[in-house]
Amino acid sequence: MKDLILQVNGIMCEKCVKKVKDALLNKDGIKEVGVSDDYKTVTVLADENKINALQIGSIIEKIEGKSFKLAK
Repeated sequence: MKDLILQVNGIMCEKCVKKVKDALLNKDGIKEVGVSDDYKTVTVLADENKINALQIGSIIEKIEGKSFKLAK
């Protein structure tokens, strides 16, 4: 298990946080999801043998009805 830290733009409120957590926590290999108080960083405790940072970022960016983007 490893903490993966992603910089994400577009998270604005607790409803957004809930959408991100709900989208990630049901994926195989993800154990915990946290979002920083300023909504800029998503930390994911994940099994890198099952899911990687690029896959997690893709899941976040595809959340329906939201425009979350990984920071470059």
